[in-house]
Amino acid sequence: MSMRKVSNRGGNTIGRLPSLKVDRMVSFESLLERDFIYWLEFEPTISWFSEQPLTISYQHGQRTLRYTPDFQVVKQNQNFLVECKPTEFVARIENQRKFAAAQSWCVQQNWRFQVVTDVDLNRGYRLYNIKRLYQFARYPLAPGLKTQVLALLETAVRPVTLADVMRAVAPEQPQRLFIPLLTMAFHHDIQLALDEAPLSAQTRVEVVQGSQQGGD
Repeated sequence: MSMRKVSNRGGNTIGRLPSLKVDRMVSFESLLERDFIYWLEFEPTISWFSEQPLTISYQHGQRTLRYTPDFQVVKQNQNFLVECKPTEFVARIENQRKFAAAQSWCVQQNWRFQVVTDVDLNRGYRLYNIKRLYQFARYPLAPGLKTQVLALLETAVRPVTLADVMRAVAPEQPQRLFIPLLTMAFHHDIQLALDEAPLSAQTRVEVVQGSQQGGD
């Protein structure tokens, strides 16, 4: 649960996003935080996260100040505190004080502290494509489709595009498989080239290492 209520007192954009990973609505206080949630939802190394997770008290002169980081994230059994901050605000003195307090607290807890900026999230087309995959995360797959697609990819000559898979699996109506393939990509049943260009029929596709056929 959040340590404090999400607020737009500074004119920021607030809202909530439905999460598959933590099975609830997750609140955000900025578009940067919202975009980070999309990233958390997709990344397979992230097992759990929570917004506004805890409040740190720290001293500045004679004053005791409080700082609530934006997220707690569990990545490969390591706890992180994460602050989402626009690049232009990172170097501000008051923010650097908060970050130092969080870093010190994390060292004591054997956690890690990280600042995520808009520049970090918006490199290439990855975030743009993750948002598109997320749109179809709950799309139901036809029985046997996953097995059929994975079997095809295991034996296909590389490189393979989404168009190749669609034509091979559904030659009469290849385009009907585009959304199901995006659903599979969101759940890491297949791996798409997300960084290079917006998703299209020409996007490269591969088998994810360790994928199991069946179970669909």
